[in-house]
Amino acid sequence: MAEKNNSASLSGGKKILVLAIFAILSFLIVFGLNKVIRKTKVTPPTPPQEVVEVSSEEIIPVNVSLSDYDVTVGVGITKTIEAIGGKSFAWSSSNEKVATVSADGSVQGVKPGSCDLSVENEFGRTAQCHVTVKKTVYLTIDDCPMGYTGEILNILKKYDVKATFFVMNTYNNRMLKKIQEDGHCIGLHTYTHTFKKCYRSQYSYFADLEKLSDIVESYTGERPNIIRFPGGTGNHVGGKLNMRRMVNGVEDLGYRAFDWTASSGDATRPRPTAEKAAANVLGSCTQDSEIILTHDKPCSPGALEIFLPALLKRGYVFETLDHHPEQSHMSKTWYERTVSKNEIPCEALTADKEFIDLEVGKSATLKVTMTPENSTDYVRFVSDDPTIAKVTLEGIITGKKPGVTQIKAIASSGQEAVCSVTVADKLESNTEVEVSSGGDNQ
Repeated sequence: MAEKNNSASLSGGKKILVLAIFAILSFLIVFGLNKVIRKTKVTPPTPPQEVVEVSSEEIIPVNVSLSDYDVTVGVGITKTIEAIGGKSFAWSSSNEKVATVSADGSVQGVKPGSCDLSVENEFGRTAQCHVTVKKTVYLTIDDCPMGYTGEILNILKKYDVKATFFVMNTYNNRMLKKIQEDGHCIGLHTYTHTFKKCYRSQYSYFADLEKLSDIVESYTGERPNIIRFPGGTGNHVGGKLNMRRMVNGVEDLGYRAFDWTASSGDATRPRPTAEKAAANVLGSCTQDSEIILTHDKPCSPGALEIFLPALLKRGYVFETLDHHPEQSHMSKTWYERTVSKNEIPCEALTADKEFIDLEVGKSATLKVTMTPENSTDYVRFVSDDPTIAKVTLEGIITGKKPGVTQIKAIASSGQEAVCSVTVADKLESNTEVEVSSGGDNQ
């Protein structure tokens, strides 16, 4: 009897265990299915949005705002004011004798004074800007960088003045980078400043200029396009070379040449005191726009300490020559010597050779004759393919690799002379060519 009861108890326990396992399995299956369903639940697509087209009549007008509402500009200097709000703008000046404004908002000072500028957008909304025009002075410092350049830079920083430094090749060339970093303009003066060398011929001058440009580029990464002739365009040495032709030449090569209108006289002998040099500047600055000549000389820092604050008090603003409105600016002496005389264009240009045969590494000179001989044109030489034969400013051709190319001589007025150049590794023994090791031609 007891055995039967034990057997029944075991049978009941097995049933309970089976039911419990079944319940657990059912729960796990249902839980897992719900989890899968939730993961795979598809979000119904968003219904497409209706695109509302706005007609031109429904465009909301916008007001005009300006990047600057109070502008100070020097005589001859241009600044741009940006108009915001709209697509088209109409500008006007209340007094164009003081300042003009172009369609893009570029304002140029005409004479000292003040006026208002107005701008209107396509919705008829307007804005105004007040403009003050001051006298402009371009401070230039020649014969840098020398012993006083560092002191001069410190004084310029003290008065927040920017200048144009016309540089030479000197022992202090490392200062070229400092001049650039301080935000000043660098112009080319001369590599040697030895008149007998740089003015030996017009091509000597241009070779000197290119050599200096290479030096400046090696320190600053830039090749300046502003120059000042040693002694200025009115000097007596360079004048023997036909300075009109020289100026045409530098402009043809993309340079801008500047003389001066006021001078400190700090390079004259005997050397003036700082007070005298400053008085020279202040006495000669009488126009609305002046270009001041100073040098890197012992009296120059002291002179700057006197005339810089005085000119600022007079209402001048200082600018660098890369902002000058003229392409070039020559002295009164230069105009009296050359501009009063008529330009004499080249009517014909003739080369002394039509064909030249060269070995790689050898050179020959191409000479040209202008008609009339007293033409004021400048002649430059170019190679159609410098990898085959290159040519210098003075017409010296050097073979670079085998091939055929053309060398052209081009006058300022457009006349041309052409020479065909054949370069070979080795020329036949009966081939003759005028070989040159370099030189200058008038």
